[in-house]
Amino acid sequence: MIFSDFRQPAAAEAYDIALDFLWRTGAVRDEFETYQFLAAEISRMVDCGQTNRLRMANLAISAHERRFAITEAPDIA
Repeated sequence: MIFSDFRQPAAAEAYDIALDFLWRTGAVRDEFETYQFLAAEISRMVDCGQTNRLRMANLAISAHERRFAITEAPDIA
């Protein structure tokens, strides 16, 4: 999936960096869900005025890791 945000050209690079990292580390469980999540996170950052591609990529990766750590945590009863 290709991501582009006309408001901030660095957003597409951040998306590619984050997606590549997540693929290489094996963190992608559901492709479509990951694509949507990264696009939404990076778009939100652009809305907040973020312009640094590496910062956006790192924040998106961290958000993805937190999200899946929470949803995949075992139930303790």
